[in-house]
Amino acid sequence: MKDQGELPITHQRAAQLIATAWLVTGQSFFFPPPHLSVFEGAPDLPWRLILAALSTLSSVAIIFSRFPRVASAALAGVIALELFATRTWFSHNRLFVLALLVTIALSTKTLSSLPRMQVGVVFLGSALDKLFAPAWRDGSFVTSFLDQLARFGLMWSPAGHVGEGGNLLAAGARLVVGDGTIAGWVVIGFELAVALAFFAGRRMGSWLNLAFHLGVFALTGSTMGLFFFAGVASSLFLLDEQDVPKELPSVALTALIASPLTHRFLPVLVLVGVLAWRCRARDGSNARAIGAPRSDG
Repeated sequence: MKDQGELPITHQRAAQLIATAWLVTGQSFFFPPPHLSVFEGAPDLPWRLILAALSTLSSVAIIFSRFPRVASAALAGVIALELFATRTWFSHNRLFVLALLVTIALSTKTLSSLPRMQVGVVFLGSALDKLFAPAWRDGSFVTSFLDQLARFGLMWSPAGHVGEGGNLLAAGARLVVGDGTIAGWVVIGFELAVALAFFAGRRMGSWLNLAFHLGVFALTGSTMGLFFFAGVASSLFLLDEQDVPKELPSVALTALIASPLTHRFLPVLVLVGVLAWRCRARDGSNARAIGAPRSDG
């Protein structure tokens, strides 16, 4: 009970959405064999079964137990063990989830800014990496990426639609961006804006963050592992606690569960869920304001 009470509600809900995505997308079944010397000789199947069981139990505990902080730390520990025990396999999207879960587990009322600062660092690093990359500054990466995406089709997605070809959205975007120079700088500027919004704790950053992740998904058809889900969940860090429902957001959970089937419609489902959520929170605030006693002196 104490664990749940100390953890900000926004952080609890973010962890629960990440845990739901972990379970729904079957992440517990994707563990590589260990390759570090300390683990050499460990049987492959038991190792994977242990990690699968621990990650599944931790995810369920994040969603349903009274100790989301401890459960978040446990899932982060499983991911860390997986990443550090393997030399030949590495997942940046799981590293992002690991960092989020660690900062959530360390958060208190006074340290509630840790997760949003971590997200800000990710966006700042991504923007600076692009800023110092000539291919991004001159737009050649943008045009090459869109050309390949238009011909190849969708990137990897939960539904397995790979190499279908005929990505009309990418083809249309390729016509719009021209030589890609302006588009490259727009992406860099957008990521910098998201980073600054998270650092400053600006509510608008949650919408910029959603727009970024929904746009990437709509264009590529890929959740890039857990990156999309963790990115969407991180928008909660910029909301006030009274804006977050005490129950799990049913629409967002439905969108996550339906993600392997909805394909390109997932961004629409998530956006509709967020809008419905915000409208409900606004209506609740108005109702409280109307029902509040007047104090005319």
